[in-house]
Amino acid sequence: METALQAFRPGRAWLGEPRSVPLSIAHRGASAYAFDNTLRAYEIAHELGANMWEVDVRLTVDRIPVAFHDEDLKAICGLDLKVADVTAARLQALTAESGREAPLFSQIAGLAARLGAGIYLDAKEGEAASLAIAELLDHRIERVIVGANTPDYASELIAGGCPYPVSILVGVGTDPFPIADQCGAEIVHPCWERAGQRPDRLLDEAFFARARERGLPVVTWHEERVDVVEALVKMPILGICSDQPEMVARFARSAVTSPEIVCHRGACKVAPENTLASAKAAWAAGFDYVEIDVQETADGQLVVHHDASLDRTTSGSGAITEKTGAELALLDAGCKFDPFFEGEGIPPLCAVLETALRMGGKLYVELKQADPHQTVSKVLRMMAAEDVFFWAHDVARLRAIHDAFPQAKLMVRAEDFESLDTCLSTFRSGIVEFNATNAGPAAFEAVRAAGRKAMIAYMGNDPSEIKRLLALKPDLCNVNEPFLVARMLGKSI
Repeated sequence: METALQAFRPGRAWLGEPRSVPLSIAHRGASAYAFDNTLRAYEIAHELGANMWEVDVRLTVDRIPVAFHDEDLKAICGLDLKVADVTAARLQALTAESGREAPLFSQIAGLAARLGAGIYLDAKEGEAASLAIAELLDHRIERVIVGANTPDYASELIAGGCPYPVSILVGVGTDPFPIADQCGAEIVHPCWERAGQRPDRLLDEAFFARARERGLPVVTWHEERVDVVEALVKMPILGICSDQPEMVARFARSAVTSPEIVCHRGACKVAPENTLASAKAAWAAGFDYVEIDVQETADGQLVVHHDASLDRTTSGSGAITEKTGAELALLDAGCKFDPFFEGEGIPPLCAVLETALRMGGKLYVELKQADPHQTVSKVLRMMAAEDVFFWAHDVARLRAIHDAFPQAKLMVRAEDFESLDTCLSTFRSGIVEFNATNAGPAAFEAVRAAGRKAMIAYMGNDPSEIKRLLALKPDLCNVNEPFLVARMLGKSI
């Protein structure tokens, strides 16, 4: 019977394939949005556009490779047990009790094969690496890098006939090239994230000249600083690791300027809706707008929350308008979404505005039970009028904004008027929103002839419906699935 190695021999041609930007390597999965090395972390990594997943692998007492970073269970389970001293079944049971079940490596390999992801394998010991590699071969995954933390381990992997390229990880202050020469590594991986605020500046022309002389691709440390990522993606690098793989993946998209994507309640499939986490995730991925809902508290403070009631998305209950800002500050708006986000709060409007300014993001502000004058005044004091638009289902609030703030850009919904002509003439709106049933080329043409923009709102995830709506060429898309829409736009170019 053929062994996995005999049945499938991965090539290395992919290392030299031309690419416009480096590969996005999700560090322990999308570990900014889920517990690291869990299936959810890797599923989210795929959603965010990661090309490869970095996976830490250890061996249990029954010789089963599992995805787990630490040597012991102290940090995750509070137990003084080593991974090597428990069975895989017990490890999974203990970690599941802690809310973050450790997957078998075979589960991750199967998921990667199904989704087309590559693997950056960081095995903590030789036998764990051998068994994990066998799984990768069995699943016929070609795009794999095997990382080694020491020259001896790299030499051992290479001497043992590792079918995948081996990288050598080196710390701050260490010259990677003599080490690579010594052990025969095929990739250098400087782990220099702690080398000051701008470690990218260590990767100068002299560094890359030495890499080219040896034919060594370069993979970099895990990076989440915007200015550093923006510098790294312009360099001749094979891949960039990141807890936020969307920060790298965004640069691989085609330069499509239309439609602008509006993330409904933020990146609400990745992080809890209407929180700073979901807003940051959307803007970090390069999306244009975040839609937020504004409510007013009993003591007149403005906060971001959708429902009139607190029950569905927070640890509280009752009407939000009956609570003070101080009372709301004690609530958890993340725990019902995922335990990872426990402690994520209901954000004050000013916190979202500050985040938008810092990240260069735009806003679609929907007024719920909030005073229009206070809300719009606060927003326009902090943001340029061209970077935000407003809507309220309550016509009185919309009229109040229209009359008091001529500089404010309004959105109106075509479905709320008897005719499109009435819609266009009633308010001085900059944007007209359509849904999946009333959107069409003639309506869009009329909107643009009136000097407005056409936006489609679609909260579903049916690719065929998204394709149909995108074919109408809207100016903006207000969606729950921005990453899916972005992928489809990339394919349509």
